[in-house]
Amino acid sequence: MHLLVLGATGPSGIAFVTEALQAGHELTIYARNPSKLPQDVSSNSNVKIIKGTFDDMDSTREAIRTGATVLVSFAGPGVPNKGTPVTEFYEKLFPMILPDPETKIKRTLCCTTPSYKIPDDKPSWKWWFCVLAIWLIGGSAYDEVNGIGRVVSALPLSEIEWTLFRVPALTNSEAKPVRAGNVGEGKDGIILSRKSIAVWVLQELQEKKWVGKAPALCNPGWI
Repeated sequence: MHLLVLGATGPSGIAFVTEALQAGHELTIYARNPSKLPQDVSSNSNVKIIKGTFDDMDSTREAIRTGATVLVSFAGPGVPNKGTPVTEFYEKLFPMILPDPETKIKRTLCCTTPSYKIPDDKPSWKWWFCVLAIWLIGGSAYDEVNGIGRVVSALPLSEIEWTLFRVPALTNSEAKPVRAGNVGEGKDGIILSRKSIAVWVLQELQEKKWVGKAPALCNPGWI
């Protein structure tokens, strides 16, 4: 499978592209600073790198026309965050993809957080405190993750099969089982390893259990 990956130079993105290459996938990586990629990734014969920014729509158009059939994005806000550059990029990116006869992208999986609420979520004190903390100290991070959720969830499923995977606090531990569900169900934790995300995303690409949905992911545990 040929995947176009955004946010590949961050810790979660690196975990994903490493796992994807081990699984035999072909990757196009669109990155502002490709030098942040590990050498074994950037030199891999199954990797094409296109350097560009969220404002560079010519390079963006080149990236979506490489033959990739799936867009996987780990792009998201830092903390504290300033502005909503990812949301604004998505607002330009998807209207570019959908009508373009030269792109083959028909599936997208994009990262956000449980700060973006869905109707099936239930009240949760632990998540209320987590979201409040982001709202208080994260600058515009809260606005960004909600903007990402809003833009992606509005995509027409008849044209592009979307999944929003909502992630909690992230760790660098090894891959573990992943629970996918809604906030407030009693078993939703607030910890998830980046390697676990990589395994889950690749599995979801094959199984398509969460098309048109926004599961909250976690490693099962006491929190």
